[in-house]
Amino acid sequence: MQLSLFEDAKPLTLVEKVRAAVDEIKELYLDRTTPGPWAVACSFGKDSTTVLSLVCRAIQEIPVDGRWREVYVVTSDTKIENPEMEFYAHNQSRLVNEWAKENAIPITSRIVSRELKRSFWVVHLGKGYPLPGNGRDRTCTHQLKIEPQNNFLQELKPALLLLGSRDDESSRRARTIAKYEDEKASRFGESPYQKGIKFYTPIRTVTTEEIWEFLQAPLPWGSSIEIRRLYREATGECGLINPAGATKARNACGARFGCWVCPPLQRDKSTENMALIHEWLHPLTEFRKELKEAWDGKKNPQNRSGFMRNQKLLKPGQGCITIPTRKHLFQRLMEVQEEVNDIREQDGLDPLVLIDDEEIETIQAQWVEDEQDRPWLMAAMPVDPAV
Repeated sequence: MQLSLFEDAKPLTLVEKVRAAVDEIKELYLDRTTPGPWAVACSFGKDSTTVLSLVCRAIQEIPVDGRWREVYVVTSDTKIENPEMEFYAHNQSRLVNEWAKENAIPITSRIVSRELKRSFWVVHLGKGYPLPGNGRDRTCTHQLKIEPQNNFLQELKPALLLLGSRDDESSRRARTIAKYEDEKASRFGESPYQKGIKFYTPIRTVTTEEIWEFLQAPLPWGSSIEIRRLYREATGECGLINPAGATKARNACGARFGCWVCPPLQRDKSTENMALIHEWLHPLTEFRKELKEAWDGKKNPQNRSGFMRNQKLLKPGQGCITIPTRKHLFQRLMEVQEEVNDIREQDGLDPLVLIDDEEIETIQAQWVEDEQDRPWLMAAMPVDPAV
């Protein structure tokens, strides 16, 4: 089997590297000894966009009557993504579907999300569960991103799951890739989340600079200008062709987009940088700080009940958020949504939905239930001043 994209076995031009990757994907796609559909985990960030682009190019080169394998592009929408990235991902998903239909490409792009009763706002503002921290297992990442995708994959049972993971993304990701790799081939392994599902990382050894060199060209389904704009706005600069060294290029264009309320991060630099350009994002960055402060049991123990929902007794400053605090933060969220949309209206932009009507109804119903059935969540446990 040929080398993966940007493998360092020998010096190759970018054209040759892309050719090697496309040929490998075609070979895998046409292999009827591994029947079943494929899935591409795609956030429409720079890495997964590169993988999807390579898959599209590979299938394009196969005669229509040989395109026997269905490919599903799976994007998880947490409902609290950086709004600019969320708009972009939804639009890209639509463009991919339109392009695939017009060109007889068996690719379907799907957006999945967590069920209503387990959405971020319902869990935290409705039920009062505290925000997760920056541990090895980022619970919110698993619940909001990985879990909905896994539910889809469990039904699909793909023969192969294509990922945009790369060694140089971060030490955490590099360790994850290495841990779950199949010893027989460096680009293949078994999913840590779905037993029996093999994954394939065709751009594992690509550098950030090479990714951006590749993304200078148009995507099969449309322009690549928008994705470059997003990363440029998120970082303040973008070393596409590496004018000042590999490290600067990697730092400049290696930004990661995530949830605008992301609890583990001390600062959401991408949204903060974008708020310098898009004024309507500024209220979100300020509300994020307010949320973290309110949820901090050490700084604000009065906001924590000292109990779990099952009435398990904890210490002051621990446990679920009190019902009055949940109501206050919910009201602040509604005010922030209104403030954001006032600015967006002035800019001629459509309204932004931070929390939808179904979530609001579910949250308010949860408050009523907790007030009736869980009175221990109404107020904070008194703090002993001697402690």
